[in-house]
Amino acid sequence: MFTDWISVSDELYRQSTHFLLEIIQNADDNAYDTSSGITPTLEISLYGDYLRVDCNESGFAPKHVEAICKVGSSTKTGMGNAARYVGEKGIGFKSVFKVADVVYINSRDYSFKFEKNGPLGMIAPIWCDFPAAANLGHTTILMHLSHDCNRGDLQREIRLLDSRMLIFLRQLRRINIRIEIAGSTTLSRSLSRLPDVLFPSDSASVISLQQDSKIFKYIVSKHRAKELPFESKREGVHESQILLAFPVTETLEPKLEQQQVYAFLPVRDYGLQVCFPMKPS
Repeated sequence: MFTDWISVSDELYRQSTHFLLEIIQNADDNAYDTSSGITPTLEISLYGDYLRVDCNESGFAPKHVEAICKVGSSTKTGMGNAARYVGEKGIGFKSVFKVADVVYINSRDYSFKFEKNGPLGMIAPIWCDFPAAANLGHTTILMHLSHDCNRGDLQREIRLLDSRMLIFLRQLRRINIRIEIAGSTTLSRSLSRLPDVLFPSDSASVISLQQDSKIFKYIVSKHRAKELPFESKREGVHESQILLAFPVTETLEPKLEQQQVYAFLPVRDYGLQVCFPMKPS
């Protein structure tokens, strides 16, 4: 078990994907009580030596505590939507130790922490009181940043988050961002996905995104790829959904813009400029 942890941990730390994207992916995979009218929302706050993440998900159950403590275990397995999930090995949460030495979690009746430098610190929870004001009805992760965490890089990483990633997520509809330096707010931003408008064709829709007061529209076409080749990192996944998002004006006229390539979360900008070939009738 210890050998497996070292191997998976080394792989995790070599990945280029920023840990913030892992947090967003985990939030998108959560369960939400949308029947009560809530909008699945993630709040990211950076202040002093702490990074705080609040999510209005349904909250932790015993199986979630067990899964978050293990390597190679995940509550995503067997949920019937395997083709939609992109997490690997169930270790997305542990990417927070790229920047934090101590991580506190508060959800429902659970309050515990992980200490990176303690015995089995990243896989054995330590039950404790939550050191900050709890946000009722939310799951909160509070990260005490390590001394070698580059605060400037972390700020830039947070600032680079934009509303386009909401196109390719399944459930999250809002991400709120807040950065405070020396007690003053230096950034407050809200990223939202507005209700979709469907075309007569089942394979396309208009998605509207809001970043603060600005609205961005995209025509999104969907295709389900089947009979995928075997991949050991996604065992049992044989299908995947491909989305193409074309930026358009308020009147749905094409806009030629350089776009990111996404694998549910942004991968990189390949310099491609694409536009929808015609205005749908």
